[in-house]
Amino acid sequence: MEVVAVSTSKPKYHDVNGIKMYTAIIRDPLTKPSDYIVLDECGVRDNRPAVHDGPVYICFAEHYDYWCDKLSVDRSSWEWCHWGENLTLRCKDQVRLEDQIHMGDIWKVGKTVRLQVCGARVPCNKLSWRCGQKDSWLSPLAASGRVGLYCRVLTGGRVHPDDQVSYESFSGDPLDVASISKVAYDNSLKTRDTVNLLLNHEMLVRINRFFFLRKATTQNDKDRDSRNAWKNFRDLRVFRVVDQGGGIKSFYLSAVDGRPLANYLPGQFLTVCLPGGMTRSWTISDWEDQEEPSYYRISIKKAGAASNWMHDACSPNTILRIRSPAGRFTLDRTSILRQIYISAGIGITPMLAMMKGHDTHPNMQTQPAVWIHVARDGANLPFRDEVPPFKNRSFTKVIFFTNPRPSDIQGVDYDRLGRPDTETIRQFVGLPFSWAPLGGGETESDGTDSMVSICGPLEFEASVKQSLKVLGFADHMVRSESFSASVIAQGDMEKAQVRFSKSKVSGTWTKDQPQSLLELAESLGLTPDYGCRAGTCGSCAVKLTNGKVSGGIQADGTVLVCSAVPASEKVEVEI
Repeated sequence: MEVVAVSTSKPKYHDVNGIKMYTAIIRDPLTKPSDYIVLDECGVRDNRPAVHDGPVYICFAEHYDYWCDKLSVDRSSWEWCHWGENLTLRCKDQVRLEDQIHMGDIWKVGKTVRLQVCGARVPCNKLSWRCGQKDSWLSPLAASGRVGLYCRVLTGGRVHPDDQVSYESFSGDPLDVASISKVAYDNSLKTRDTVNLLLNHEMLVRINRFFFLRKATTQNDKDRDSRNAWKNFRDLRVFRVVDQGGGIKSFYLSAVDGRPLANYLPGQFLTVCLPGGMTRSWTISDWEDQEEPSYYRISIKKAGAASNWMHDACSPNTILRIRSPAGRFTLDRTSILRQIYISAGIGITPMLAMMKGHDTHPNMQTQPAVWIHVARDGANLPFRDEVPPFKNRSFTKVIFFTNPRPSDIQGVDYDRLGRPDTETIRQFVGLPFSWAPLGGGETESDGTDSMVSICGPLEFEASVKQSLKVLGFADHMVRSESFSASVIAQGDMEKAQVRFSKSKVSGTWTKDQPQSLLELAESLGLTPDYGCRAGTCGSCAVKLTNGKVSGGIQADGTVLVCSAVPASEKVEVEI
């Protein structure tokens, strides 16, 4: 093989199909023998990808001819390095592409540089945009294996166009590079065995491991969600009552009949029928990171007839009739955005469950978190010791007290006096922030590229929403749940009418068969674009033209239909 071209680049914002996107894919190729790039143990010097962390990205010249022919693209419109690679290689005597290149193979480049194969490119919507193709191209692209590969640098040095590339050694590893991109987009796998094998490959580059982890955990979530759910009411026993202070008590519930409790999502609620016939819905205020919950916990502020009964009459061994967990104000575990949690008073309960879920979920281990909470004083701040630490990522916690006690110390018990206004919210969430999406190199994001969840009294919710609007947060990036004086969570969706506007086809989504919008569209005979079905590649993004969805919400207002489900009785998307 020989080097045809080399390149470096640094990320900039570009308009990608109407979306402001941070990417380093656009670059100028260097093709003269006197040109060069420098490789060291970290990768390519003076090169900084936006997200991908492969030390050196390599693509083959043969792919340019192959795909231009397949796609009827004018070959002259694609310069070398058009795909964003650092090295463009051409096979000489023998064509050996990704299906014959194996993990751990070692190449010698020029006189001194040594590279080791460590992964494959998993194509995303930035590549389809760059090549002038629809996102539907990504699936056949990945299935072909002709997407390029990643190498780590064993020995650094300069790489020039016209440098010769030869094999120093073959690893004997059975995993070829083409299989990595193929499995990433393969949605026919019946088990997670293949994905798990890739995840456990010690040489696999972080970007590939990140992708397969999301693929595996997304499938795990789908298998677990709503498992053991029951219809109508079921008897549960109160086995523990804890006075949290500030007029709030927590009630721990377990099964009476010994059957497993239904799985739930962080932020969901239980509908409780009290012995006197009153029915109320209260948020599940805790989260267990395990296959099945061993208990439910609801935390209730004494504020009305139903909550008064719970505080005064409900004790251990009380039997309550309860519906299966429900609700759409939940943590979006498919999101790749920073999560902002803003709460007041008893509105802490869904936020606590969401933050615990965020802290432990494998898909969210690099995503920053911000929590802003308003309480009267230290006596009215329950669960302060349960807030998760969010280790190895940015976490900003800001506590406001409106009327602190003399014993409450600012800087220790709370951070700010009063309530958050627009300027203080700007300080904590409105400014650009840096983070490491893959746990490696950092990238910068605008403050508004965040998902905001709000829970508290109506006046609080309205005030915060207005401040966020002033700061430029789009409406679709702000979700809320209001609690009334009696602390009743809002109702749940049983079914929804979904219209796919471009196809002029409609269907009914039901809670009993909780399909994603993509699965519903396919069940109606439609064939929308999709790729990984794990909320990572972006190829199934469509415009939401009516209604609300839960999951898959993007910063530009589109939704990933592989992850989205209805959150209103009527939903319309452009499919």
